[in-house]
Amino acid sequence: MKHARRWRRALFLSLVWLAGTTLDAQASSGKGKTEVASPSLGLATIPRLSGEPWEALNTLAPIAEFSQVAPRVGATPSRRTELRLGHDDRNLYVRFKAYDDEPGSIVAQQMRRDVEAMLAEDVLAIAIDPEGDARNGYLFVVNPNGAQFDALIFDGGQIRFDWDAQWISNARIEADGWQAELSIPLAALASQPAGESRRHWRINAERWMPRGSERVRLAGVQPDKDVHSLGDALRIPAIEAESTAQNLRLKPALRWVGESAAASGTGRDRQRLEPSLEVFHQAQSGLRSALALNIDFAEAEADERQVNLTRFELFRPEKREFFLRDAGRFTFGGLIESTVIPYYSRRVGLDANGRGRSLDAGLKVSGQLGGWDVGAFASRVAGGPTEPGSPNQRAAEVAVVRLARPQGEHGRLGLLATTGNPAGTSSSSLVGLDYQHRDTQWQGDKTLEAHAWAMHSRNEGQGDDSAWGGSILLPNVGLNLRAEVQRIGTNFNPALGYLAESGIVRSIGESAWWHRTVEGADIMPGLDWQYRRKLDGSETSWQLNPEIAYFTPAGEGGLVEWFVEADTLASGYAPVPKLWIPPGSYRWHYLFGTLQSATSRPMYFTAEWRFGGYYDGKRNDQSARIDWKPTPSWGAQLGLARNELVLPDASFTAWTSSFRIDYTPSTRLGQSLLVQWDNVTHQLGFSARLRWQWSPGKEAIVALDRLGYTGERNAGQIGQTVGMLKLVWNFEP
Repeated sequence: MKHARRWRRALFLSLVWLAGTTLDAQASSGKGKTEVASPSLGLATIPRLSGEPWEALNTLAPIAEFSQVAPRVGATPSRRTELRLGHDDRNLYVRFKAYDDEPGSIVAQQMRRDVEAMLAEDVLAIAIDPEGDARNGYLFVVNPNGAQFDALIFDGGQIRFDWDAQWISNARIEADGWQAELSIPLAALASQPAGESRRHWRINAERWMPRGSERVRLAGVQPDKDVHSLGDALRIPAIEAESTAQNLRLKPALRWVGESAAASGTGRDRQRLEPSLEVFHQAQSGLRSALALNIDFAEAEADERQVNLTRFELFRPEKREFFLRDAGRFTFGGLIESTVIPYYSRRVGLDANGRGRSLDAGLKVSGQLGGWDVGAFASRVAGGPTEPGSPNQRAAEVAVVRLARPQGEHGRLGLLATTGNPAGTSSSSLVGLDYQHRDTQWQGDKTLEAHAWAMHSRNEGQGDDSAWGGSILLPNVGLNLRAEVQRIGTNFNPALGYLAESGIVRSIGESAWWHRTVEGADIMPGLDWQYRRKLDGSETSWQLNPEIAYFTPAGEGGLVEWFVEADTLASGYAPVPKLWIPPGSYRWHYLFGTLQSATSRPMYFTAEWRFGGYYDGKRNDQSARIDWKPTPSWGAQLGLARNELVLPDASFTAWTSSFRIDYTPSTRLGQSLLVQWDNVTHQLGFSARLRWQWSPGKEAIVALDRLGYTGERNAGQIGQTVGMLKLVWNFEP
């Protein structure tokens, strides 16, 4: 049976690979593919600037061939937008001029960096693929206040909003509109080395105007495309920055950390004064490396408080800067926020209690080498105390290697391997093979993406086992589809990854008909499904939910779904304390809805509700969040969630609340306070952050976290307090 399953997995991957290469061959020969004309960037190359760069940029002719994406596809923009590009040996210079005959109506509410609500304001964006292969790139966005938003682009069109780069932006509102200037270090772009045969970049640019809900773009002018869809970006000869610069950046830091007795894990207060060092280098080959010595992650934002009513581990996003750099290089099989991920960076540097661990040493290498897309990471995670009376956690040595190589015009074959266990207790390893096919001009102007993958894990004391799966994605106007299937072996365990559950077969899908109205609104009726079965046949569950969604071009609208679920439990579980769902077979249904207003408003909200069945009882949920921006400097957010569970023998209502206040007087100084509480853990958490860039490359960070308890747990639990002051310098020899 084991050999038969291996042959089926091999045959499955071979068929998907063969199908992908066949499609690539058809594309290369011109068969089965319609060529789509796209506007010219209007530049033979990005000019080299001499003298003062911004003055030199003024002498260049602008790129102004923008077209409407919304509300009317392909129409002439109602307001002119100009783009100028230039470079010297160190930086790429980008200047936008956004004309507007009503400058007093320009929307600019955010000053804080990387706030997603900023994307609904007046913004200008540029997407850059410095490798030219439509796989990996970077997105840079700025609003009229000069506030920054950046993202990592990977797998041709996926993005990670939590990635950050060091770049400079300035913007101002003028009598005839607004202007933005971006200075992006070439080292941050990791461009191709001189002499490479494929010597081009891909660039796209976009402007969003909330007044009139108008979006204009240089290329990829379809409503189901995004500015970060690299396959639609325009080609331009790559920058060749011949310079004596060493492409080396040193980032030393000095931090003081103070921990209360409960937070230190030793039973006594502890204070530490420690240096750290990060070294970033880009070789002439384009390969980038980062060396980290004794770094910690105390300044990372606190996780959003959630009450877990399922019997599976919650997936939480990565927020630590060191792991976010080049994170797209390590993605595998299209598994981003999936139920199985072979490499989940939150496993590194966090213990079982969520307490941060410093890295004694870490080395990361990424880029392109000899036609291969390369990512490698190795680190030694510090051990130390966990809880008073408990044994110390061992130091752990872990490593990840990711290799991928293009297969034809649209395919990519990759390998991923991990070794080590974050707990440092046993030997663990994993190896995986994946294939991706992505075509942004399928059947003329549609996007088709497919993935196939297989993995094998080995863990001391647990044995070895395999997992495999595949997915298909059609993110298009008209038929919009995502379907995925997975088989996870009983003993499969990615020690450095995320796994919700082993020993199952699972299928997940979303299908809809995406209709874009003449005014630019989206109407999407659809049907979603999930199916799950334990390999031993002990449990089976399924879910069907028809739905309909409506959203205006500004993002206002809502969604209504009707769920029908069934679940067979082999063993019972407690969703919250004092409630028990016994083994058995269950079937129920409920109604779910969500409503939201446009985030470009000074005050906006999101609300969700659920009414109906839950196993052999009922569950009613309500949640709401209100954001208020009275000025660009001040912001507040209030969230409240209620989950009422009523079972035949007992009932419980879970409450979760949060309050956040931000003060950002300038783009170089930001302060925030986050307060969270829930009545399941009875934890009351305070998290304060201050970041001050007192001059370019020099930054001070203050973090203070306090975790206390309310109700009955207040008497039996000791509060935990952690404070940190960190001074950071950046040098470029």
